[in-house]
Amino acid sequence: MSGPHGRGDVKSFNRVKRNNNNAVIEREGCQSPHTRNCFLATSVMGCLVIILGLLVLTMAPSFLSSMILKSLALSPGSDRLASWLVPPVEAHLTAYAFNLTNPDEVLKGGKPVVQEVGPFVYRVVTVKDSLDIETGQSHLNYDPLGSTITYRPRKIYHLVSGDPDSTFITVPNIPLLTGFSGIRNSMGMTKGIAKNVMLNNGRGTPFVNVSFTGLLWGYNDELPCFKHTRPEECPPPDGEIDIFSEDNDDDWGDEDWKRRKRYAEDEVLRSKRSSDEVLTRMKRSPLDPDLRRLNFSMLEKPKAELVNCRCEWGLFRDKNVTIRKAVTINHGMKDPSKKGWVEQFDSSTTLGWWED
Repeated sequence: MSGPHGRGDVKSFNRVKRNNNNAVIEREGCQSPHTRNCFLATSVMGCLVIILGLLVLTMAPSFLSSMILKSLALSPGSDRLASWLVPPVEAHLTAYAFNLTNPDEVLKGGKPVVQEVGPFVYRVVTVKDSLDIETGQSHLNYDPLGSTITYRPRKIYHLVSGDPDSTFITVPNIPLLTGFSGIRNSMGMTKGIAKNVMLNNGRGTPFVNVSFTGLLWGYNDELPCFKHTRPEECPPPDGEIDIFSEDNDDDWGDEDWKRRKRYAEDEVLRSKRSSDEVLTRMKRSPLDPDLRRLNFSMLEKPKAELVNCRCEWGLFRDKNVTIRKAVTINHGMKDPSKKGWVEQFDSSTTLGWWED
């Protein structure tokens, strides 16, 4: 078999033999125990990866969300509580007013013409955990058996833009109009007497011209203090005689009035100096955590008050620094989804603004 055909047959025979050997090897490899174990292990791992992936896709978002919400709870000593007490972003109050340019025409029945004045921008610092100077207790407290925080905030307003002191506006005389509203349902002589009292005390006109600062934080008007008890060092208003004064005797004179008034002025000056020191500290560092330890009683003011024997009244006079009503919110430690929910305001679960 030395011819061409013989060599070809040998090659064909060898090729068939190699193919047969490979087929035998392949059949033996697929059927070997080691190969089967690898196949089963790979299949199981693949199924586990698929199941794990499905679990991650279905459960991970809610799990991550719950973890994030839990980290946002206002827990004692947490960073979230610290950022809630002293926010990294400053709040501002932007104030405008409408100046009445034709008050005389309005009194005659004309149409009012107003001019917008402003803006005046005030920085607002909220102190939620101020301390009671007398007791040393904080005005922020956790409910030990519940899921709430109760706090009484103070808001401190500090002018940062505008010139409200020299901006004068003509506005309705709110104390007078409020008094008129209170007697509108009165009858007969009572209504007439009350009307005369209100017109003869204070400014007595439907419109007043005051600075924007005065409108917000206080200007002189005797009517709001009509029912207030006057301090001993203050004489009666012009035209009024105090017939019940125990000191109404022959020794009473101008010098005694002057002495008492000087004493009142000194008290006001001392109080003002203390207040100025506190205000200077707040202006220097309005977000200083030590603000909670200040003696805010030096700065608290009612809406109407006798100052240096003259009555001061302002729309926001009792809002600056004065402690506000208690607010109770959910701190989110038990149920993170309820964090920040207002549970009570001034110890009530309803505001009473609407009736069923």
